[in-house]
Amino acid sequence: MSSIEINEKVKREISSCYILGRLADESDPERIPALGRERRAVSISQRNENNVVFYLQAVSDEPKLLKDDLGKSPKECYVSFDDFNSRYLQSIKYYEQADKVQFLREHLEGKLILFKPKLNFRNDPVHKFHYNFEIVLVSDDKNEANDYVVIPQVKKGVPAARFERSLLDKAPVQLPDYPIYMEIPEFILCDGYLYFIPEQDVLVTGNNNNLYYAMKPQSVKRLSVSEIENFWDHIKCAYRELGFITAKYASDLRDLFDQRGSSIIQEEASHPKKEEKKDRTASKPLRTLSEADFIARLKHYSAEEGLVYQEEEALVNFHTALKTENIAVLGGMSGTGKTQLALLYAKALGLKKDENLLVVPISPSYTEPSDILGYLNHQLGLFMESETGLVSFLERASNNKNELHMVLFDEMNLGQVEHYFSPFISLLEMPKDQRTLRVFSKDAICHNRKLQNGINIFDNVLFVGTANFDETTKDFSNRMLDRMNVIFLEKTAFGQAMGEKEEGISSFDMELNVNRDTYRDYWVNNESRLEESEISLLDRLHELMREYDSQIGVSFRIAKGIGKYLSNIPEVSEGNPFVTRKTAFDYQIKQRILTKIRGHREQIQELVGTYDLDINKYQWGYITRLLLEERSASNGEDDFKASLSFLEQKAKELTRNGYAL
Repeated sequence: MSSIEINEKVKREISSCYILGRLADESDPERIPALGRERRAVSISQRNENNVVFYLQAVSDEPKLLKDDLGKSPKECYVSFDDFNSRYLQSIKYYEQADKVQFLREHLEGKLILFKPKLNFRNDPVHKFHYNFEIVLVSDDKNEANDYVVIPQVKKGVPAARFERSLLDKAPVQLPDYPIYMEIPEFILCDGYLYFIPEQDVLVTGNNNNLYYAMKPQSVKRLSVSEIENFWDHIKCAYRELGFITAKYASDLRDLFDQRGSSIIQEEASHPKKEEKKDRTASKPLRTLSEADFIARLKHYSAEEGLVYQEEEALVNFHTALKTENIAVLGGMSGTGKTQLALLYAKALGLKKDENLLVVPISPSYTEPSDILGYLNHQLGLFMESETGLVSFLERASNNKNELHMVLFDEMNLGQVEHYFSPFISLLEMPKDQRTLRVFSKDAICHNRKLQNGINIFDNVLFVGTANFDETTKDFSNRMLDRMNVIFLEKTAFGQAMGEKEEGISSFDMELNVNRDTYRDYWVNNESRLEESEISLLDRLHELMREYDSQIGVSFRIAKGIGKYLSNIPEVSEGNPFVTRKTAFDYQIKQRILTKIRGHREQIQELVGTYDLDINKYQWGYITRLLLEERSASNGEDDFKASLSFLEQKAKELTRNGYAL
């Protein structure tokens, strides 16, 4: 009997756990519940001859609550009926089979099955719960052992240095697919390193469903995955941020850590401190806000508004894109918080609406620059400013060069961006001291003499756009996409969103505003550096894309922008970036290059691939194959995750609609 209350919240959180299993062992039929006509792993239901019942047994750790509070035996079966797993069964064409029992038996026999447990109440005073399940994945990996050990991975994109710093500071670390209802993990993967947690009390759980803290960081050891022979070959049933190894291989790894593993404390002491770049420290103000504090402030404001954004792919990514270019666009489905994020970013900078923040709602009727700027009335000799107030705002910004200003073009692609935004497209590419916006000819007769020489647009003005991508909006031209990042916001799972709000916020400066010098001089490194492997991949992508469309590819402008982005990844602390360079490069391929690939099936299908909806399988295109080849060559099992997911989504759009936006 349970010693705690199993309410709906607990049941929901239990159902977010992942367990590795196999078909129930028929050599001990007494352990198989009598819900079928036969006590076999797959059978016709006793209650309804149209239903099939089947049973799984766990071969990896189960949630602690099931074992400790509910008294579940490891050999006790999980049970489900075919209509409870219809989503997965449809994907394997189960319902088209004449003999469903035999088909399901053959499909599952000898395989590793990843599933989520489902607790359901039943009318039994002793056994109060059904242990149901939902199939997540049936792996081609054969069932080689009776016991497997899970290896969770740290939140995507987190560098090893940042993970270790969090452990040493006893700060929270997130294992996104490993809820706190599971046992403390013995091994953790992060950024090409495997970490060994020798005892359960080395880590403790937090309030958030996926947060862990180190109580004995000195006990944690690490090894580079590249130093472990054939490590990835031993990973079975890999899914999202999880993988499994046999208990025998786990024992081998323990021996290897005893022989060669090094403490993360020793590792930190051996690392020389990274020298700060002179061009940035020389201009550092006496009192300024660090980027780490700024991002923490932005995350805090988001939580206050009840909004949850992915820290790395949304907040850090958006900030890096905007500070290294002159414009960034937030895209995604309606309701993901694009406008709110832009406004919260302005708030975190210390900007105020109608003072140094201007919101310009774009209308579908906007077709030329005068719609957002205004026009010269030749009869009156007066410049008639648009109702947007953009000209007056830019004039104020020009007169206050050390004060940051932001213009937000809301629903930017409702109008034809290439037309109404045309004065800014080339202007923002010019050196900051040569950007002069002319709202009418210098030789025109106009009584607004202060506008006669135009308005200087300095780098204290940030331009942000929001965009939906559907049948009601216009496409961004390749010319526009060459000049900006399009950052796609993904909706966070509701359960994760609720959990994120429980996380405590560290102390940081909430008062200091950010001026132009801090934003452009102290936060920005002006170098644009690409590594040889990155240049090689960009060249290969360019050649591949040019074969199918001479108007798309990787321009010098894009390559330079990617190099600058990669040179400006914010740091949590000295030498400790928020995201790995590989992850940042992945973001850039998705945002600067793959956004150009759109059109009808016959135009782009070979590039992005196809998707078979009947069997729920992605058939790779040429770009996908190229990225997977690059991943294999670098032995980085998690490389290009965002780009590959983006390509798969485009393939689904092609299959469903015949085109992709």
